[in-house]
Amino acid sequence: MLKIPLLYIKDKQVFTKEGGILRLVGKPLDVAKELKKKGYKLLHIVDLNAITGRNTNLDVYDGLTYFINVQVECAPKIEIISKLMVLKCRVVLPPAEFDIGGLINSNLMVCKVPKGYGGNADLFRDVILESFSEAEAKRFTKLGKRIIIHEAQMSKKLKVWGVILSHF
Repeated sequence: MLKIPLLYIKDKQVFTKEGGILRLVGKPLDVAKELKKKGYKLLHIVDLNAITGRNTNLDVYDGLTYFINVQVECAPKIEIISKLMVLKCRVVLPPAEFDIGGLINSNLMVCKVPKGYGGNADLFRDVILESFSEAEAKRFTKLGKRIIIHEAQMSKKLKVWGVILSHF
């Protein structure tokens, strides 16, 4: 099972979130190099600028993707998604919110599945299940999806591909 640290990026700085409060950690390249040394292979990044539609951190991802894999949560805007994909970032999006047909690269697309979602997330290879039942996990597994969960869900007796860690 892949362990995936959760980081927040805002204005070219890395933060963690503790009790709903952002705590500054440092510069993205420095933090990522430390995490790589600890053996992490993939980072889950919530880009607080890109979620609001601003692509101010693209140069950060250009540097990160030279030595570590990243998946970035952003607004469902074609201009941001296409630039992230050019940089070989995995892009985390809600299911089928808009037409991304021209940008499909299933290896780089990750679906953040909300609780009770009844669709199949067919445009995506990997799914992050926000809240799930064993039946829901089995349904996505049958569809050939790799399942990612948050560490708070680890008590579930499920085989998953990855776990997003709040603390690392």
